[in-house]
Amino acid sequence: MQVSSPQETYPQIGTVANPAVLYDGNDAFVCYEASAREGGYNVMLKFGEVIDFRITPMNVHGLRECRYPVNPWAFNEIIGGEETAKWKALNPRLWLISFNDVMIEVLFETVSLISRDAEGGPQHKTLIGALRNPTASHSSCVLPSFRD
Repeated sequence: MQVSSPQETYPQIGTVANPAVLYDGNDAFVCYEASAREGGYNVMLKFGEVIDFRITPMNVHGLRECRYPVNPWAFNEIIGGEETAKWKALNPRLWLISFNDVMIEVLFETVSLISRDAEGGPQHKTLIGALRNPTASHSSCVLPSFRD
């Protein structure tokens, strides 16, 4: 088992705000604040063909208790873990994403950048806006419809 940074490079995670998340049973959308060094804007990722998705309350001080040695405020890819071995026919990936007060664990097949919102603001508003207007942020994904 190895913990590494994913091959994809997404804006560094900010150290203040927790993400806004929507999981529809197949895809997971995660909107997070980029670090001030990156410009502080909101970033939205789409995880496709999600096998398992969990949000655990865990601050950076609690990372020592995590079953994997992950880095704070970072995307951590777990290679060779038991979670991916169970689903090896699907060739899944496991990421543990550490935020200020939560850890997101996602076992998935694909990941893509959906949008970058230069205006920033609350992550849930960016998430809702991107889901309401998918052509403005990413024309090739089918997004669920809902009301806020």
